[in-house]
Amino acid sequence: MRARPGREAWRAPAGFTLIEMLVVLTIMALVMTAVPSIMAGLPTIRLRAAADEMVTTLRMLRDQAIRRGTPTELVLDPIGRTYTLTTDTAPHRFPTTVEAVIFQRAAEIPGARLARVRFFPDGSATGGTLLLSHGQQAVPITIDWLSGHVRRP
Repeated sequence: MRARPGREAWRAPAGFTLIEMLVVLTIMALVMTAVPSIMAGLPTIRLRAAADEMVTTLRMLRDQAIRRGTPTELVLDPIGRTYTLTTDTAPHRFPTTVEAVIFQRAAEIPGARLARVRFFPDGSATGGTLLLSHGQQAVPITIDWLSGHVRRP
């Protein structure tokens, strides 16, 4: 069997066309501009995830105080960036994304190294604001003293 004459004339040469190269370069340029902005947002996302985890822990402590009828407590070491719970005495460390932990309440104890948040069986708490920060970003967690509700804006 013979090939039809002129078939070789229609065969495309090996390689890429100019349009294909421009499309690939455009896609690469878009990716290169998007990656830094995504990478810059990762610490903020991790900080919010750490704050959400702390909110969950505080809410769990409040629920246990109400269910068991006994006070529960979170003891916070802002300098060491660790905390312990009355329900679990093993120390828990904040993620490395959390560079600073600040606890503020209406009645501060001067010179106290540890901060305590206590939840009572009636649902109330000692109250205060826990601030987790990374660089210029900060996420506040508020604990209402009257209702014991824990919120993160």
